[in-house]
Amino acid sequence: MCDIISEKEIDPEKLALFKKIFKNPKSKTANPKIIINPIILPTTKKIINIVQENSLIAGTKGRVVQLMIKDVLKKYPETKTLTYCGTFNGFGAVATAFGAMKEGLKSEVFLSQKATNSKERNINKKNGKYYSRQIVTLVGLGAKVHICPDFRTARNLQYKITTKEIAKNQWEFIDGYYNIDMGLLDKEKKMPILLASQIKKAIKGTELGKVPNPTIWLVAGTSGIAQALLLAIPNVMLKILPVGGGSYYYKAVEFMKKYPTQIEILSNDLNKEELRANRHKYYKSTAGYDDRIWPYVKAYGKDGDYVWNVGADDFE
Repeated sequence: MCDIISEKEIDPEKLALFKKIFKNPKSKTANPKIIINPIILPTTKKIINIVQENSLIAGTKGRVVQLMIKDVLKKYPETKTLTYCGTFNGFGAVATAFGAMKEGLKSEVFLSQKATNSKERNINKKNGKYYSRQIVTLVGLGAKVHICPDFRTARNLQYKITTKEIAKNQWEFIDGYYNIDMGLLDKEKKMPILLASQIKKAIKGTELGKVPNPTIWLVAGTSGIAQALLLAIPNVMLKILPVGGGSYYYKAVEFMKKYPTQIEILSNDLNKEELRANRHKYYKSTAGYDDRIWPYVKAYGKDGDYVWNVGADDFE
């Protein structure tokens, strides 16, 4: 039920563009300074600052993934292949492949062809070729990419390939495999701490690093990035739209409710595709995921607020 994507199935122009970008040594930098692009909101004319993480090969998660992999290798030095299960438009898989490449490991990803918690987007092709930035990047990084009908099928295939049952309801990795957690948010919660340290370095000397009480708008799947922002930026106010699926959604909301003075959980009333139709005129983002925050920023954003944009469907 799942297909493996080969390089022959990738749009050649997009793949050539990725390879051109990746030749630049700066593209391999794990934790550069953040890029902030101010935009002027339609109608209100307020200035909103877009923290544009699309400039990074693997988005925000690319800042932390190598540190996490190094920690994994200390515990499981026999690891040869990192795997990840998610959706085709996410950046967790891209970060996994990017980190694996940096550490000289193989990567294998299992992706749903449906976008995260969305009926609006399925993976598509142009002239018979895959052209999404995420898929192109994964193939360009040398990842083995499985595309499956849905998340459950992708997850089942991942477990089938990477784990074995050693006793009833007891499983362990097949030699050489290690599965990266959804959104990179590990059970020990090391990811937010490590990412917070990286973000502190990345915002130092920038306008965001100087604002005493910044407001940042963002979406959250597992909430790992939101947790890191809380640790990295004192007195930050986060306006968050939860967009994860299944149990990940409820766990993220459970975390957010612990910080009522620093996190506002946005309702679902503006989470509609038609309200995001003109977002591309203002900044690049991931359609049906990161850009879901756009209608809320337009309606309620204040002059000087920030949007943390993890990635985008197009290369910069």
